[in-house]
Amino acid sequence: SAPTALSEYYSGGSNVPAGTQSGGGVTIPTSGEIQLSDFYGSSSFSPYNISYLAVAGGASGGRSPSQDGAGGGGAGGMLTGDLQSGGSAAAFPRSETVTVSVGGGGSAQGSVAKGNSGSTSTITGSYFDNISTTGGGGGGSHSQNDSSTLDNGVSGGSGGGGGAPGNDAVSGNNSIGGSGTSGQGNSGGQTIQANGQDTEYEDGSAETDERRHGGSGGGGKGGSGGNGTATGVVGAGGSGSASSITGSSVTYAAGGSGSSGSNPSGGTAGTANRGNGGQGGSNTNSGAGGSGVVILSMLTSRYSGTTSGSPTVTTTGDQTVLTFTGSGSYTT
Repeated sequence: SAPTALSEYYSGGSNVPAGTQSGGGVTIPTSGEIQLSDFYGSSSFSPYNISYLAVAGGASGGRSPSQDGAGGGGAGGMLTGDLQSGGSAAAFPRSETVTVSVGGGGSAQGSVAKGNSGSTSTITGSYFDNISTTGGGGGGSHSQNDSSTLDNGVSGGSGGGGGAPGNDAVSGNNSIGGSGTSGQGNSGGQTIQANGQDTEYEDGSAETDERRHGGSGGGGKGGSGGNGTATGVVGAGGSGSASSITGSSVTYAAGGSGSSGSNPSGGTAGTANRGNGGQGGSNTNSGAGGSGVVILSMLTSRYSGTTSGSPTVTTTGDQTVLTFTGSGSYTT
């Protein structure tokens, strides 16, 4: 039928799709004055949603002296979904910039110390609620003194696992895993102190007999790190979480395992661009944390082709997928 109101020709009206622009790139007005020249060279454009995956850098495991176990590094924090604005999926118009930064993994620990935490990954812009994921927490080391906190894991996106506890007491001073960030990851495992006790003196006093405890695993997005034991058994790293944003199922953000207190070992690095935690090291360098990643996905029919930072561009079904392993941007 013939139009009966000027509002039908506003952007978003019954005859003009929302976001329609003139040949000069100016959006058709949504109210007020409107002119025929506003439509010269115009083309239809529909705002669209952008899905994302953001994983921060994983942490390195701790390094312990001699044959004492060290904790695994926590995975980088992981978030995924649609970019939001005010609690609902953001509908992106043209010319909005989505800026990305990707966190590095924590470097391998070469001295007797806790592991190094990973770095934050972010997705920022003015049109949507910004995203920030927290780097994984470093794994714990070992100190002979129960009063030391050197054996405790560090909090992060997922927390680092605890290392071997102290030697002063038989029990009661466990090495604690670091806490994970709510919604992004889980806590590291803890190693329960369970030293032996030998009665050696005529007055009945006893001397603590140190046991070679295993280190605990770092937390992952899918679960907490496993606990180490006094018999040298190590805790496994917490499980990661699978995403199919690229078109194939890939697991990200898994925690690093602890190192053995009875067989000096360790040093396996977390997988790069997955945000995995590194393994603890017993009398050897720990494993480095894996770097993070940011992935964006949108309808191929809406993809502008305007990027910076050289992301890897692929297609799957009706989606175009941008995989960033370093800083960059996408402009709608």
